[in-house]
Amino acid sequence: MTKATITRMSPADIVSQMRGNPLEIVGDAYKHEMNLSAFLERLTPSEKGDKLDAFGRVLKEAGIVLRSDPQAGYWASPASEFLKDKATRTLLFEYASRIWRRVAYGNGNRATYLSGDNPPGSWDRPYYDAQQARWDEQLAPAIPLSEMVAMTTPIDGQDYRAFYMTYDATALRLYRVGESAEIPIANLADSEHTITLHKYGRGMRASYEQMRRMRIDKLAMQIRMMAVQNEVDKVAAALAIIIAGDGNSNSATTHDLTTLDTDATAGTLTMKGWLNFRKQFANPYKMTTALMTAASALQLEMLNIGSANLALLQLQGSDIVGTIRPINRTADAVGYGWTSDAPALTITAFDRAWALEQLVEIGGDVAETERFITSQTEVLTITEVQGFAVMDNTANLILDINA
Repeated sequence: MTKATITRMSPADIVSQMRGNPLEIVGDAYKHEMNLSAFLERLTPSEKGDKLDAFGRVLKEAGIVLRSDPQAGYWASPASEFLKDKATRTLLFEYASRIWRRVAYGNGNRATYLSGDNPPGSWDRPYYDAQQARWDEQLAPAIPLSEMVAMTTPIDGQDYRAFYMTYDATALRLYRVGESAEIPIANLADSEHTITLHKYGRGMRASYEQMRRMRIDKLAMQIRMMAVQNEVDKVAAALAIIIAGDGNSNSATTHDLTTLDTDATAGTLTMKGWLNFRKQFANPYKMTTALMTAASALQLEMLNIGSANLALLQLQGSDIVGTIRPINRTADAVGYGWTSDAPALTITAFDRAWALEQLVEIGGDVAETERFITSQTEVLTITEVQGFAVMDNTANLILDINA
């Protein structure tokens, strides 16, 4: 099958084909660089007014109910319904992957092919992705990876050679281009070392009895928790790349607190040191995000701005003569987070619009189940192959509080 020849099918035909040879549809989706949900939309497109997306219609055809509503009198199917034949096992893989992607990429904006975005209120609703709003809010990574990533690039293979723009140092300061003079040119250069992607993932083991007694909406909650823990791993890896670089001599520049504030004592953050650190971001970069340990975050939160005399900058917007208004494009509401993966007594700050590139291997997302007859258990594993590259290390700075 080629990208130009996708034959439309009904949900019943899709389920029938999956029961015979599920790898055919999954393989075709991979050839078209799509996940199964997106590919099903090509096979059986949603029409205007449809209450379900293609994946939801296929689930309905397979007789799988995703969520419980005691008030309406229906209950989610037992998780074991996903294990009854080849077709439903394939649907389990995509169902788990959809939940995984929802945690990884967020749920705030409308995402294509997620049935949870459809308006509720019809009898079809049990076939949506499980929608426990309170759980969706709670089961999310404390530090979203999206707060660190400027862009995501899909690639083929495990290795990636990043590209960087470099300017001639003198050409950077050419304010005007004279008549017939050369225009400053940015050189697009390959990285010296390739970026190696790594596998991330989690697994869950359950007995036959647990799968038979557990409802699918409860299974969804467990998968979300696995996805959250996976995001924690990726945030730690991304932070390490921002700090040390990706192997191409692009580690973050470190500034000492006692240099930024000569009256400061090493180990104790000061307001002057913090404000001066923010000003180390060269135009057009700005600090949007700062990550640190909980102890450093507490120091930042308790910085004293004084009560007897306010700094002139604090009076902006008042009628006092001589107040000042900064015109630099700064991110005044800096997003800060604390994590045990951050180095002690340091603040790693960056402009998330330029800091980091996330690399995702096409087809690297794999959900699998394996049955162990002797122990009567099922194991569900979800893995993905990803990596990170520094986009522009000028956007990444470190404040060493202890120096």
